[in-house]
Order: sequence, then C-alpha cells, then structure tokens
Amino acid sequence: MQGRIPVSIVGGFLGAGKTTLVNHLIQKGGRRFGVVVNEFGETGIDASLIENVDTDGIAELTNGCLCCVGREDLVSALFKLLGRRPEHILIELSGLADPVPVAQAVLDPFARPHFELDGIIGVADARNLARTLQDNPEGAVQLAYASVVVLNKTDLAPPEALTEAEALLRQTNPLAPLYPAVRGQVPPERLLGLRAFALDWQPKAHPHHHTPGLQTFTLRAEGLLERPKVNAFIDQYLIARPNAVYRAKGYLSVRGFAQQVLFQSVREIFSLEMSKRPAEAPSELVVIGRNLDPGEYEAAFQALRQA
Repeated sequence: MQGRIPVSIVGGFLGAGKTTLVNHLIQKGGRRFGVVVNEFGETGIDASLIENVDTDGIAELTNGCLCCVGREDLVSALFKLLGRRPEHILIELSGLADPVPVAQAVLDPFARPHFELDGIIGVADARNLARTLQDNPEGAVQLAYASVVVLNKTDLAPPEALTEAEALLRQTNPLAPLYPAVRGQVPPERLLGLRAFALDWQPKAHPHHHTPGLQTFTLRAEGLLERPKVNAFIDQYLIARPNAVYRAKGYLSVRGFAQQVLFQSVREIFSLEMSKRPAEAPSELVVIGRNLDPGEYEAAFQALRQA
C-alpha cells in the first residue's frame, strides 16, 4: 500500500464553484495533478491550460498536469492516468452526483493498491445554500459526506445568509472543517493531504460548532468474531444509520482470517482490508456519531463473539 496516489473527490451543487476550485488547486497546488472529467463540453479545466490531447484521451496541460477526458468508466480513467505518474488526482462530480459509488470505486480492492482516497471536498454557495437545500434536498448528500467544506462566494452573501449557511453546514456535517472563501481561494494544503480515510484520522477540534449529542466511544472485544455476525453488525448498526453514525474505524479479529481486518466507514462509504496485526489481538472499533446509545452498541458488539 506504500506509494499510492491520493485521490480527492470534489462535489457540490450546480453553481457552487467546483470548477473554480479545481482550477485553483491545479494552478496553486504545487504538484502534478491528474484530473478526471467527462467530456470537453463539461470539463472544469480552464481551456487556456489545455495544450493538446493524445489518442488515449489524456489532455496535457501547460503546467504539467493531466486531464482524462471522455471517459465513462471511472476506474479505467484512473488507471490511464496512473501510467502518467500524477502526484494527486482530482475527480469533479457533476452537480447532483452521488459521491458514494465514486468513493467506493476508489476504495475497491482492485483500485486500492494503486490509489488512496484522500478526502471528499464539498463546495457550497454561501448566498444560495438555504434555498438550494430547500428546493433540492438531494444536494445535501455531497456536503454530508465531505471531509472538508468550502463555503464559497462569501463576498456575495449578506451577513444573515452567511450565518444561516454556516449553521446548515454544521447541522449537515458536524465533523468537516469549514473554510469560507471567495472564488474558491482556499490554501491548497487545507484541502489536500487530508488522509481522511486513514485509520489515524481524527476530527478537527471545533467543539463549539458540533451539533448536540455528538459523541465518540470505543468498542472492544476479546476473542474471534463470527464473520456473518460482523457483516450483520456493519449493515445494521453502521451503514444503515448514515444520519446518526458519521464515522467508524478499527481493527476486527474475525474467525477464518490470520490477520485483523481493518474497517473504516464514513456514513455509507466503507472499506475492508487486511492488516498486518495478528487476529489474536482484541478487536477495537471507534464510533463517532450523534444521539447514539453506547450501551446498545456495546451489547451488539460483544454478541459478535462465538456463543
């Protein structure tokens, strides 16, 4: 898993400023980027940056970055860019695209040895966020899954709209750092290198912004866990509760495996992979959520052991 290329997903409602942010990162990010887009007519890349396009559909940009155009298959696009050795890959979602299948594609066992999901960057329009979410509640999905949120166009928002937008974002995603911005001008180091899907990830400390009931607790169990029960626990207590369980991460000792299984989830996005830790070690799972009953989770976790 060493040397994997970090991948950042950029999402947000139509008109929030994703294109502007992507161009800002390409020009100011200080690394050789690969960018996955759809067709030239929809590309978020500044046309002045595009130098030429080769027969593989790879656009070479004037600053040394790359852009994979005209690809319907995300994994295929990622592997085409892989051969050009980018240092970081950006995937720009369309306005209402669900980030879950995109993130799961990067986390797929076939792609995981080569790519690391660095984080999901959500972009919100400060002036129109309240109305946007009222008229299009599906627009909240990309923001809810975001590892970090750029509250864009703050120069166009009156103070009351800005206050309302910040409150809505804190309610939608209490764990994501929030950066107000004008034309997407956020220092790239705040948005890249997040390692938001690494096991050692910790939420940034901003307790005064957290929604009521936000909590963190750790579940521990000795002995081997039964695989069918583990699958049912993940489904029932983690994945099925995306509005209550924001993050979960830990090592699970599962019967039939010589090493512990490394589990991570962000709402409905999850990954499982083998670790180097022996399966004899106790299982530990950290859960971060809102208004959860730790006692319920503790009882369910202990029940994963052989009866």
